Amino acid sequence: MKKTWLKLLCNLDLFIASIAMVVLTLVTASGVIMRYVLKSPILWQEEVQAFCQVWMIFLGASVAFRAGSIVAIEMFMDALPEKGQKIMGYVIDMIVLFVLSFLMVKSHAYVSQVFGQSGRPTPILRIPYTVIYGVAPYGCALMMISYVLSKYCPKLIKGINIDVEADKEVEAQ
Repeated sequence: MKKTWLKLLCNLDLFIASIAMVVLTLVTASGVIMRYVLKSPILWQEEVQAFCQVWMIFLGASVAFRAGSIVAIEMFMDALPEKGQKIMGYVIDMIVLFVLSFLMVKSHAYVSQVFGQSGRPTPILRIPYTVIYGVAPYGCALMMISYVLSKYCPKLIKGINIDVEADKEVEAQ
């Protein structure tokens, strides 16, 4: 039971990104029906879509890093000798961590400056923009953690990630 709670906590980003994707899909589909079939568009649709897209992207990217689903230049890396591949791996690590650190710092500053001081909410649902876009710096931090753990501690990540098929097999027994 304790291990299940640990898995759920460590996969909270996956859970929230999944919910955001489901809500985005449902709102978009119902928006199309409301607009074109019933001729009565949903006024708050765009606000919810923006919210879901931002949260899904930043939290989903963290899951992608943890799952090892990141862009790689394998043809170039395979052409290098083994020592060159190792060096290039570290160079890529530094570039990824630098870019994510830069994005984290700048997105925090941007959200604080543009939305934090004004406290401006969305026009219809009155959701503060800091709630919508405030996930960006946290998403970048989660991406860095996921990247480092997946690259240097893959056994730890494998033990934490939710494996749906394995959970189904355990339940069946």
